[in-house]
Amino acid sequence: RAHIQVTLLPRQMAAVVDALRAMPEVRMLHSVSGPSDLIAIAHAENVEAMDVLTDRIGLIDGVERTTTSIILSTKFER
Repeated sequence: RAHIQVTLLPRQMAAVVDALRAMPEVRMLHSVSGPSDLIAIAHAENVEAMDVLTDRIGLIDGVERTTTSIILSTKFER
């Protein structure tokens, strides 16, 4: 699992959201404040599959940059 921060080019939110919605590995998508525009919660079988997914997201028209943080462990969940 990973949190993928996505920074968009201007006026690209709707198209990028649609493209991410079509990717089954993206389980949740948040619009956020701060330097990134979106945070995608993604699941992949292994690190190599996550690398491929991150590359696919980076190639979406309207995506300027991605920053991925792989979840090492979950300390608690409510």
